[in-house]
Amino acid sequence: MFSDRVRVVIDRVDRLRDQVDDHWQIPRDEAMVLAQLVRIGRCISICEIGTSYGFSTLHLAAAASEHGGHVHSIDADPKKVRAAGESLREAGLAETVTLHEGDARTVLTSLKPQAHFDFVFIDATKAQSDEYLDAVWSKLAPGCVLVTDNTTTHAEELAPFVVRLRSLPDFASCGVPVGNGFELTVRRR
Repeated sequence: MFSDRVRVVIDRVDRLRDQVDDHWQIPRDEAMVLAQLVRIGRCISICEIGTSYGFSTLHLAAAASEHGGHVHSIDADPKKVRAAGESLREAGLAETVTLHEGDARTVLTSLKPQAHFDFVFIDATKAQSDEYLDAVWSKLAPGCVLVTDNTTTHAEELAPFVVRLRSLPDFASCGVPVGNGFELTVRRR
């Protein structure tokens, strides 16, 4: 699915699950589905809210790089941003990603991507999901794909947000029981 160079780094970052207690990364099967969604949609302007150590970032960037896409990834933890940057450089994907350090709600309001986002992955502080959506709203492209992680593992906490997603006019949304479970929301063109 990816080059050997990218695969080696993905495998190394995946092993962090057993080495650190703050990895907060999605399961491999979910990361593969995200990459496929980016490929299918030929997404070129991607926003990831919650980088952690860059596991999902590597998948998004590798898929986006196949058709000239770019990922903006945001995380508040400087240690994780540095680690993700090192992994992206090692994988040869550093030019495909802009890492932003800070509170995503603040970063998103000042972020000026070259094109409106056609793919957004929300995987950060669950209680702030509404605020993330509000902050990125004006930057969503027609036909954009929103993926909200942890709708199975954090079902109760994310239930009101999922209700909001499913009630958005001109959007279609459904749950996908892969990995941590995620809500797949697509803006109709």
